[in-house]
Amino acid sequence: MHEAIHTIRLAKREDLEKVIGLLVNTAGWLQTKGTKQWNYYLTDLEGNVDEIVTSIENKATYIVEKEGGAIATRTLESSPNEWDMDIWGEEAEDDVAYLHRLAVHRDFAGKRIGADLLDWAEIQMKTRGKKSIRFDCIASNEGLNRYYQERYRLREVIDIHGRHCKYEILLGENPV
Repeated sequence: MHEAIHTIRLAKREDLEKVIGLLVNTAGWLQTKGTKQWNYYLTDLEGNVDEIVTSIENKATYIVEKEGGAIATRTLESSPNEWDMDIWGEEAEDDVAYLHRLAVHRDFAGKRIGADLLDWAEIQMKTRGKKSIRFDCIASNEGLNRYYQERYRLREVIDIHGRHCKYEILLGENPV
């Protein structure tokens, strides 16, 4: 049994620094694991803030809080952004949701928060009539790919913006 429930709510513009803090925390940890996933949050944060702001304004970014502190974030876009169009190509569709920036502060890792956010995303998108949830991660991030493959089928590995693994959660089907 995991810890008691946390507050999950839509992120607001004033939460931008909290969301960025979570992403930078996760990026720093990823770097210690030898992966370049999310390095741009460490090397070019300024150049990547607009995308985060847009997701907040689109009401696609959620923040998880515990006792007033931000402990996790997740973005679930209702339509493909520029990145998704590149990764999914002609398959990019509006009846699919696109998962981005799932991050749990390292102080709260191992407490099923990420898994709960993925479960909640599935319920949320089924309710909204989406047929699936798509996401990707850098192929060299072995730990994250192993984590995803415990739950979901690896759809394919592509070489766009470097090697990326593509995943799709078909809503209504059971995980692997």
